[in-house]
Amino acid sequence: MKTLGSKDAPIMMEVFSDYQCPACGALFEQTLRPMINDYVAAGKVYLVHHDFPLPIHPYGYEAARWVNAAARIGRFQEIDAALYDNQKAWSGDGNIEKYVSGALSAADFKRVQKQMAGCGIEIKPGQGCALDAFIEQDKELGRTVPVNQTPTYVFTHKGERLAPGAGPLSWQLLKQFFDSLN
Repeated sequence: MKTLGSKDAPIMMEVFSDYQCPACGALFEQTLRPMINDYVAAGKVYLVHHDFPLPIHPYGYEAARWVNAAARIGRFQEIDAALYDNQKAWSGDGNIEKYVSGALSAADFKRVQKQMAGCGIEIKPGQGCALDAFIEQDKELGRTVPVNQTPTYVFTHKGERLAPGAGPLSWQLLKQFFDSLN
């Protein structure tokens, strides 16, 4: 699962993002990271990641594959952070594997590599990589929101879905919003 926190939290935040999208990287670093350390850790927010790689980003889909492979062995959080922390570096040369391997133990990296079998960069989306089904499922869900840009986020408070938002969002503003809901 590509989730963080308790499913029982009163607020669920679903984020549709592309790992190569600079605005998504900024949202993670400036807003989601402090939220994870504070409101997710305190059981106030359940964070759900959905992949929505955009065709304009040549390595976005490949990055989503690596994240899904890591999620399948229970290492979503480590790779999610590693890819956003190093976004500028791997976005330039496509060497995502370098940052995945650096964020995991050797044993876990081998397990992730095994999940990536048949999913090389030369394999087009939907043409033989088993992980693509998870990405396509996220994209299909995103089309129903609808996602017109990344990042897009949807909030559910005590079972009630609120209107989606998109683009930059400061932690201070988001925190005020969350506090107003309780």
